Amino acid sequence: MVAFANTFNKLFAVLFSILLMLTGGVNTLFTSDAAPWESENAVVGLETLTRSQDVTTDGEYYYFSGKHALEKTNLACDEIIALNYEAITPELAEKYGSAHIGGISYYDGIIYAALEDSKVWLHPIIALYDADTLEYTGVCYELPADLQTRGVPWVTIDGENGVAYTGDSRNYTEIYKFSLSDFSYIETIALSEEVQKIQGGEIADGYLYAGTNDMTRAVYRINLTTGEAEKLFERITYEYKLIDNFGGEGEGLTLLEAADGTYIHTLQLGALFMDSSLRHYTAR
Repeated sequence: MVAFANTFNKLFAVLFSILLMLTGGVNTLFTSDAAPWESENAVVGLETLTRSQDVTTDGEYYYFSGKHALEKTNLACDEIIALNYEAITPELAEKYGSAHIGGISYYDGIIYAALEDSKVWLHPIIALYDADTLEYTGVCYELPADLQTRGVPWVTIDGENGVAYTGDSRNYTEIYKFSLSDFSYIETIALSEEVQKIQGGEIADGYLYAGTNDMTRAVYRINLTTGEAEKLFERITYEYKLIDNFGGEGEGLTLLEAADGTYIHTLQLGALFMDSSLRHYTAR
C-alpha cells in the first residue's frame, strides 16, 4: 500500500501542482499579514485526507492524522513510510462508535490518538497505535464523558513525567491532566484566559504549545503549573467570520529542533479545504 501511495502521488504531481498554485493564491488572501514562516510542506487533493487533523514527531519522522487515517513520512514530507487508511478498526467503531481521529502525540514507540464518536459525545477514547506500522495495538482508554462532554479533540503526552493532557472542544478555560499508565484523572488546570478550540499540541519544558482553530488560528504557549496562557502568533489575519472555518482550519502542531532553526511546526487546512500545509516557525 505504501508503494502504491508513493507511485500515485508521483503520477498526479502535475495536476496537484496546478491545484496547489490555485489554493496557494487563495490562502495568501488570509495569511499575508500573519506571522511569517520559514518554509512549508504542502499537499493538495487526496493527500490532504491523511494530513488534515494533527501532526507529531519522534525526531526522525512526522506522523499525521486524518479523520480516519494515520500517515508516517520522512522529515522532508516527500516520502510515505507507513500508512493506515482505516485506523479506526471495526472493533473501535462497534464498541465505542468511534468515527473521527483528532489530535495525536508520540511517545516511546506509540502514537496516542484522540478518537470521538463524532456528534454523539458518549465515548471519548485514547487509542494506542504502533509507530512503526501505524496499526492499532488493541489498547485504548475511555475518558470520563462527564468531564469530556464534547468528545476529546486532542491529546498530548508528557512521557518524562508520566502524564497526558486533554481538553473539551467547548471548554476553553481549563485543560485536564491524566496518568499516562491508565489514563485515570489527576486534576484540572485552570487557564489564565480563554483559549478557544485547541486542536493539538506538544509539551516542552513545562509548557503546552497548542495549535487552535480560533478566529486567527493562533498558537499559544501555556504554563502547565500556573495555567498562564500566552499567544505566540497568528496563522491568519482575517477577522470576520462569515461561515464556520472561513479562511481555512487551524489544526495541531508539533515541536522539533530543525537544522534550519525552526522549532514549531503547525498543520493547517487551506481556505478552499483542498490542501493542507506543514509550516515551520522559529518562534518559541
